Amino acid sequence: MRLLPSFLLGSLGLLALMGCSGSDSNGGPSSGYLVNAIAVADIDANGQPDILGLVSTDLGGVPTQGYVSTRLQGPAGTFVLPTRFGVGTEPANLVVTDVDGDGRPDLVVANATDQTVSVRLADPAKPGFFLPAVLLATPGRTPLDVAVGDLDGDGRMDIAVAASGANNVMVFLQGSTSGTFLAPVTFPVGGDPQAVTVADLDGDGRSDIAIATAANTVSVLCQIQFSPTFVAQSAVDYATGVQPVAIKAADLDGDGKLDLLTANWGAATSPDTQGLSVLLQGATAGTFQAPVHYATGYRSAALTVGDLNGDGKVDVVVANAGLPGDPGSVSAFLQDPATAGALLTPTNYRGAWGPMGVALGDMNGDGLPDLVLADGDIVVRFNNAAAPGTFGPPQFFYN
Repeated sequence: MRLLPSFLLGSLGLLALMGCSGSDSNGGPSSGYLVNAIAVADIDANGQPDILGLVSTDLGGVPTQGYVSTRLQGPAGTFVLPTRFGVGTEPANLVVTDVDGDGRPDLVVANATDQTVSVRLADPAKPGFFLPAVLLATPGRTPLDVAVGDLDGDGRMDIAVAASGANNVMVFLQGSTSGTFLAPVTFPVGGDPQAVTVADLDGDGRSDIAIATAANTVSVLCQIQFSPTFVAQSAVDYATGVQPVAIKAADLDGDGKLDLLTANWGAATSPDTQGLSVLLQGATAGTFQAPVHYATGYRSAALTVGDLNGDGKVDVVVANAGLPGDPGSVSAFLQDPATAGALLTPTNYRGAWGPMGVALGDMNGDGLPDLVLADGDIVVRFNNAAAPGTFGPPQFFYN
């Protein structure tokens, strides 16, 4: 069945169409779950990538506590039964990376309804498991996305949060005690934040921030200064497509400089299909050219980048949630071998419930990146070894 959306994608009231991939009534209020974001990481340190699905739940239409469902990879291409780790209500997005510097991937989750960010550090005694959550509050704000990087240059990972409700990005600096965080500081941006990435955009060796906003812009903050004196700084804004809700930084054209890519949800009425915008970096470090837009399926919700076909060039995959009553799609863009940074017409793969998240990982040990999707359930499409860059039928994993 198809459900109405369960979390708000920003201050304009654009709501994501979300599928209920599992439900149960047993004579009482019906319950359901939905995998709405996805990540791939080797969380149990066995040398094979595992799958982490971010799951929203409800009971009788009322949101309940969400969780991260982990699928550990055993023999190549096989996965054990899921283990669940609780987060907040209506979790919107996640990052899986080493936050506390112990070499193990940790969880950072944006909880929209709870107005919190959950930080669950890896359990040092149990590979593949996580400690209870440390909660970072975003009162009056709806966190929609998180990104992690060393923003103040002290060697410790900090957390940037795109939280709807004010035109600024929130930054939680990590304290002197590993895994603890200070009260947030904010930087003005050009619209209501929808998504965030942290990367060295200007090549000076320091982490910068780029935020996709509901004003159809990307706001870029470079050369941020926290110490010895905090310096308030305004962002530089660049146009994108309509309603960008996901953002990535990657060197698409191979010039050694990071470019910006956004997945665009589209207009509230009469949506177009220009769901991918590419902003190549300009001649001046940390500046960006006018966007180039690419057609996708409707309601683009997430994107990822990687070399899909082994030609050494960065390709792009976009998850498209679809319009009401439609299962959505995944658009796989190969880079044009004749023009650096340009993308060919995509191959579109039909969705199941409406893809809301996408990641890449070699999930069967053949050396090729496979598609890992948040499409109601966790879904894997294996790369075709006979035709790299094309993908096989969906394999479903319940949660």
